[in-house]
Amino acid sequence: MENPHGIGILAPMQIPTDRKITESRAKFDDAAQMAIFLASIPDADGLAALLMERRVVSTRTFDDDAMIARFVRSDGATVVCYTVEAVTIDEAEMIAAQCELLDDWNVESFSNAVHVALDPDP
Repeated sequence: MENPHGIGILAPMQIPTDRKITESRAKFDDAAQMAIFLASIPDADGLAALLMERRVVSTRTFDDDAMIARFVRSDGATVVCYTVEAVTIDEAEMIAAQCELLDDWNVESFSNAVHVALDPDP
């Protein structure tokens, strides 16, 4: 789905894992997209400063109260955030370890990394 500001927001993925995963992305050269993208991430001031350096960035945050993990990846021109709901901090760390192995960050490969980390049995 596209919102009116051009930020790609995909519906939650339910396959191959039963975890709710959402994706949002923004282009650095679109101030409106970046503002909406950053507004969706709690306490994003530090992230905003890091992203404005326009370097390759891979980072994550965890909201203890809401049990939400966010995985942010940027290539210096575009930034993407994958959000996984209803996970513990330990599960978020297992997902992060799988993400280290990703060559290509997209919702399919990220969803597969979540599946491998959290649902390893067939």
